[in-house]
Amino acid sequence: MELRWLSAFVAVAEELNFRRAAERLLVAQPAISQQIMNLERDLGVKLFERTKRSVRLTDAGAAFLQPCQQVLSGVESAGRIARNAGTGEYGTIRIGFNAGFTTDDMVTLVRIVRRDHPHLELVFDSTRTTSEILKLLHEDRLDIALVGGPVTGKGLRRRNLGKVKLGVLLPDSHPLSATEVINVEQLATENLILVDALPGWSIRRLIQDALERGGVTTATVTAVADATTMIAFVAAGIGIGFASLNTTTLTPRNLTLRPFNDVEATPISAVWNQANESPALNTVITAIDKNLVSGARQSR
Repeated sequence: MELRWLSAFVAVAEELNFRRAAERLLVAQPAISQQIMNLERDLGVKLFERTKRSVRLTDAGAAFLQPCQQVLSGVESAGRIARNAGTGEYGTIRIGFNAGFTTDDMVTLVRIVRRDHPHLELVFDSTRTTSEILKLLHEDRLDIALVGGPVTGKGLRRRNLGKVKLGVLLPDSHPLSATEVINVEQLATENLILVDALPGWSIRRLIQDALERGGVTTATVTAVADATTMIAFVAAGIGIGFASLNTTTLTPRNLTLRPFNDVEATPISAVWNQANESPALNTVITAIDKNLVSGARQSR
């Protein structure tokens, strides 16, 4: 069974006229008749009752019409999707991001993609450190990532999205919540809620470096496994934590983020593997260029 036979059948069934069906398909009328004969022979049933004056569907033809229309519509849709995929409007993009530094940028990007490119599917992996994310990009297990901190690695391309300061996270009821900017000396008597240390660059390393530079020895440190637990402990009044000022969408009610004065601003980047030539990825990169890169130097 060939698609052209189905096209001929649907045209004749809808026109109930072989001549008009041939004109519609831009073929000779004998060719339409031959295709209908081939289809009837293949199915083993008669699809039309034909006289010199009229053409009408048999019961078999009437039952066959809707499935044929659906098949042809599906083929047309598949072709359209394939063509659009070549323009970057269809496809799946796997995105990694540092929840501790780039959440607000990620929220902005998702809103833009959903609005302007609704047929792109975004799949997220937010449970990684920067070094893990870069490794996944190299292994083609992610398409693009928004990360905080230094970006190194052969074969990676990036956009510099700017820099963001680290903030101190504390309950609204804490005396420091009214302070416009918090200095390291003000942490000397505080219980700090810090995520377990990881190799390489991390928020914990930034805090510890700041404490050492300021000569501050804190009373206590409570180590937790992840940022979610850190936020819960801060909300419970167990201590104070730290988060990027670019993660306001994660800050619960009754908690406040105040700038931390003694840590340098952290660079934020969009990163991808230069070997990835997906049109869908190019669409996302264009969206980042238009909406997230603001006065920042673009690095290629």
